[in-house]
Amino acid sequence: MTTNLAARPVTTIQLTDLSSLRRMLIAAAIDKTYCKLLLEAPERAVKDGFGGEDFPMTEFALEAVSNIRAKNLVDFIRLINEKIPIL
Repeated sequence: MTTNLAARPVTTIQLTDLSSLRRMLIAAAIDKTYCKLLLEAPERAVKDGFGGEDFPMTEFALEAVSNIRAKNLVDFIRLINEKIPIL
């Protein structure tokens, strides 16, 4: 059985997404308040940024982050890695 690859949607992760995700996760790791915001309201955490730093992302990455529901940062990272396995 063959699979028609053309029928699958292709989503490209951008380098800016990876950079923003990395910096966002570092911010959550070093600041309990930002971590709490990321876990409770991930889209707001991305849009608000941290310490004057923005986390620009494509719609694909923002949607992936926004839909994550995790109880702690380790679970959040595991779930984002499932959605964006490049991390």
